[in-house]
Amino acid sequence: MRNHAYIAKPASVAELRVKSSRYGVPILFPPGRVKQAAFTFEGREYRLPMNREPDHAHGELRERPWKIVASGADAAGGAYVSAEFNIAEHPDMLAYFPHAACLRFTYRLKDGTLSLRGEIANHSGQTMPLSLGFHPYFAYTDGEASRVNVLIPAAAEWPLSADGFAAGEPKLSPLSAALRQGVAVSALPKYPGGSQLLSMEPGPQTCELQYEARGTRLVFDMGDKFPIHVLFTAPWADAVSLEPYTSIMNVFNEPFAAELSGAQGLPGGETFTFEWSIHIEPLEK
Repeated sequence: MRNHAYIAKPASVAELRVKSSRYGVPILFPPGRVKQAAFTFEGREYRLPMNREPDHAHGELRERPWKIVASGADAAGGAYVSAEFNIAEHPDMLAYFPHAACLRFTYRLKDGTLSLRGEIANHSGQTMPLSLGFHPYFAYTDGEASRVNVLIPAAAEWPLSADGFAAGEPKLSPLSAALRQGVAVSALPKYPGGSQLLSMEPGPQTCELQYEARGTRLVFDMGDKFPIHVLFTAPWADAVSLEPYTSIMNVFNEPFAAELSGAQGLPGGETFTFEWSIHIEPLEK
């Protein structure tokens, strides 16, 4: 937009295939890492592939083929594409995640706003563990980090262990307070793994990136289904990630209360819905 890139992209499609979690807006199901690639939910043990040994990281949905079920464009709704992923059609995934869940995501572009409306339907007869996130990479140019401010309505910050997992309950911190007013990307603290784990204020949430040199702001409306937020600075790109999560990572292995961690299940026959949108507007608006 206006000759500026706002979402980081790879040098080629081939690079994206190899490093699918490092560009664009990857789908995370589950988000983050699962310790030892295993967890227990409602008395059942789940053993996931060790795709980042010895752990499991970010799930496989971003790497698997989805089915396009609808696409088009019109004056009222803009351009759109709807895609589905049915776990029941992937026996290797069903072997370690035994729930016939179907995900349907509709991406839409209208009047400069990119939006996503998603549904996850549990067609199995058991409650399934639910943990979903997104990892958008918002780009800035070399030397621009000191003039890009991050605003997040954070309620508290989680302390992290040396390997980046939650190490205690979230508390108000200097960072969580500062993010409500705005912090330059260059001033973000260097925590383990380059991430900060935050709890958000309840209700619909909106984050911003203010690009002072460009005179624009990126507005990320995340809806009300993502009470956890990860703030991540990418070491391989000039990009910062504002990541909405339904729960903390490794959530089903952690001792924290569900109202803090976001741990939840999706009963059989029920559907989880969410939406988010991204748009650019003038900074002075």
